[in-house]
Amino acid sequence: MVKRLTLATAALALVPTVASAAAAAPRDEVRVVLKFVKRDGAGKVPVRFDPASCKACRVVDEPLFNADNPRETVIALQVPRRRTIELAFDARQATVRQVLLEAGELAFRTDRDRILVALPPLAQDAITAAEVATHIVEPGMVLRFEHADPARRAGAYATGDFPDLQRRAANALEFAQRQVVRTLGLGEQAVRRGWGTIQIMGFDTNAPHGHVDAPPHVHMHLRWPGNTGTQIGHYYIDQAGLLSHNMVGVKGLGAPERRFGRGDTFATIAPDGVTAYTHRITEQGWLEIGDGQGRACLIRPVSAGGFADGATVLCPGTGEKRITVADDLSNGVLTVTTGDIVETFRYATDSGLLLSPAAVPASAPSVSPQQIEPALGR
Repeated sequence: MVKRLTLATAALALVPTVASAAAAAPRDEVRVVLKFVKRDGAGKVPVRFDPASCKACRVVDEPLFNADNPRETVIALQVPRRRTIELAFDARQATVRQVLLEAGELAFRTDRDRILVALPPLAQDAITAAEVATHIVEPGMVLRFEHADPARRAGAYATGDFPDLQRRAANALEFAQRQVVRTLGLGEQAVRRGWGTIQIMGFDTNAPHGHVDAPPHVHMHLRWPGNTGTQIGHYYIDQAGLLSHNMVGVKGLGAPERRFGRGDTFATIAPDGVTAYTHRITEQGWLEIGDGQGRACLIRPVSAGGFADGATVLCPGTGEKRITVADDLSNGVLTVTTGDIVETFRYATDSGLLLSPAAVPASAPSVSPQQIEPALGR
């Protein structure tokens, strides 16, 4: 209980700092990360920025902001803020088939061994192009599913054994937490009370924009409006594919993280001081999630080998839900099986961008829209 109160108090004390942070003067330059997707067979042929094309621009030389692998070349630059600039890059002919900024594609043209990229005027940093993750959006919740590609491995995962077992465990845990959020109505509650958005995440293995993301872990945090005050837990996954402990920090606090071991309960506090939900890693390395009002769901492995083989979700008043996840990196197909329900998410293999339909088309004008939707996950 002491740990729970300490984090809640720290988070609530941060609310007044949001306005002062927003009042900071804008910078004269912004950081941009561009991903040059290679054609098949291009291998390790790199792409290089031509500084003569923009004398006011400079290459970011911080570790892991730039990358080159068989899939892509990633280049980070500091560029003038809100300027329309055409950048030139040296590249062998027919090496590049796509240029990505954030999750979108930029138009480019080639001139012999040069690539010319028209950069839109940027008002703020745009650094996430190197990420390869699929986002699944539901009421009050976003699930960010990271695709672990050994060809892109970098940072803490650049050498040694690739964390395939831990990544598969994270896959199952992400969708198991999603099932709990649906069953307990946590996302709808976050929307109804204006708390922010629940974000479920795993870990990257390619260290995009310097985000090392190690050791392997999963998240489920409530991102407050304005972000400051968000309590971010890291539920670490051990070599057996089970959860070992949780390290929690509060966004904007600047204080050391707090550790929650097996058996300890961590409460996520909403902006109004209410407990939004709780997490407890059990003594076996399983996960219990409660709604703060007495109801709790247990997530346990489907086998003795940890969560890598899948997860079983047991909530009050519902039957067991067995969840397995398969990620086909080559074809960009993510398959999630929940009991008898099989979901298929198709994504762009270069970025993770969700290609499957995510919104229902509008009804005909003569049809009255439904006022009440059936609750998810019941």
